[in-house]
Amino acid sequence: MPPSEQTTTAHLQYDPADDSGGRLPHLWTRTMGDLTITYVPDAGVHMIPTRVYPASAHEDWTEHGPHMTDAGHLAMGCGALLVERRGKRLLLDAGHGTISGEELEHFQHGFDHVQTLPDHLRSLGVDPATLETVAFTHLHHDHTGWARPDAVDDPRSLFPHARWIVGEGELRGLDPADGPRLAGQSERTTAVADGTEITEGVRAWALPGHTPGHTAFILDTGDGRRIVAFGDAMHSPVQTMHPDWEVVLDHDRAQAETSRRRLVEFLSQDDVFGFGVHFADQQLGTVDDTGRWRPWQDTTDNR
Repeated sequence: MPPSEQTTTAHLQYDPADDSGGRLPHLWTRTMGDLTITYVPDAGVHMIPTRVYPASAHEDWTEHGPHMTDAGHLAMGCGALLVERRGKRLLLDAGHGTISGEELEHFQHGFDHVQTLPDHLRSLGVDPATLETVAFTHLHHDHTGWARPDAVDDPRSLFPHARWIVGEGELRGLDPADGPRLAGQSERTTAVADGTEITEGVRAWALPGHTPGHTAFILDTGDGRRIVAFGDAMHSPVQTMHPDWEVVLDHDRAQAETSRRRLVEFLSQDDVFGFGVHFADQQLGTVDDTGRWRPWQDTTDNR
């Protein structure tokens, strides 16, 4: 493997024979082509699977042990993806922030509010105040995190100088009575259409259903590969095998299923990788010929 393809941490190395899928997410960095991506964790959650996926039954989960904790809960994570190319930086989503997990009690079992996204960014040499663009797959609280007006003492959020990018329709789907989801929301936010290039090699891909304007982002690595950061189009690797399993928070369940099926089909193509922000410690991977999610292994890439 050439130097440009090296993983800077060991967190993406999996032993398929001993992979619990239940570990909390960890910071990792990967360089692919002229693109460097870093997963920046912010929280870990253990969910009650049949409540997250109400169409599933307890017995449906017996074959999904690699994604469960020893206690039978579904492992998930919250965080953000830092995208770097030729000195320019883009953050996709803004973590869980300072909100508690109490509002999720109806389908979660355990919540570990790590609250380390700001520290992780600084450990990477990234001053949040210098980030110019933060793009959101959607505006649920666990994705707007540190971009909310109450995230830090500065009402401009952790990212005081960033512009916000969201998909078309996302702002229209919000209840004004809830107040702004983002600091300076009306002045700083740009809504983009499907296919819009938001920065070099990064295009918006509309995958509505989970929310009205839910948007994935397709990253061109510059060497013929693509990475899809797909937000909440899927919440767990199990959905590649069960795209019909809706998530309890899906806004339009039929539309969300259509988007999931489109996504799984795309991820099944050669040289296409997926980034699932909630996929516990298996965020980066592909979909194989059987429809299963295959987390990244160093042996995956021999370039």
